Amino acid sequence: MSLKTIKWTALKRKRKDKDPARETPEDGPTINVEAGLSRVLQTRSLPPADNSKQVSRSAVRGALTAIESALFAVDQVRDIIEQAYEVTLSARDVADIAGRALLAERYDELRLSIDETVKNAEPAAAQLIGFEQSHIEVTIAGSAAYSITPTRLDASASGLKLSPPRDAFETFEEIEKTLAELDAAMKRTDRAAAGYCRDAQFLITKLPNSQVA
Repeated sequence: MSLKTIKWTALKRKRKDKDPARETPEDGPTINVEAGLSRVLQTRSLPPADNSKQVSRSAVRGALTAIESALFAVDQVRDIIEQAYEVTLSARDVADIAGRALLAERYDELRLSIDETVKNAEPAAAQLIGFEQSHIEVTIAGSAAYSITPTRLDASASGLKLSPPRDAFETFEEIEKTLAELDAAMKRTDRAAAGYCRDAQFLITKLPNSQVA
């Protein structure tokens, strides 16, 4: 897998919301671990001092590959959430119930596409964001271990908790509820990405001759 640029801006929301209560801050600080991951994952051979270090290095490299894949999938999910937010937000300005129903249908398509994105993620990414996610345990030195915590990011109640538009946006109450769910989903997605970036930054420093950019 070619290395993707891994830059995460925790508050890069692109909403066109005229409601001051829903305005978001400007872009926050960007976390960039691209250079470190590139250096580590593209290294072909670094002679180990002993076999135990070889096992540790291999495990760390595997974990970094999983994080890289997970961050790429998280970015895709986040983009879908942003699109879903824009669709739902526009429904507030539509007086016609039939028009809102069409927007609700589009919202549900986007909601379901989140599940498809997670389902089709690479196996390494699925371990961290998928339907049957699991911790990744990395042996750093001796018996010391570092655990990478997964965050499920599908649309279900166990993941992002995005409800289907059962009333087809017939009421504005449903629209506001959907916007609140999308806000919470965005925060969960951002927390997951920021956490994986921190994991990557830490693990890179545990590899010989590697530094965080």
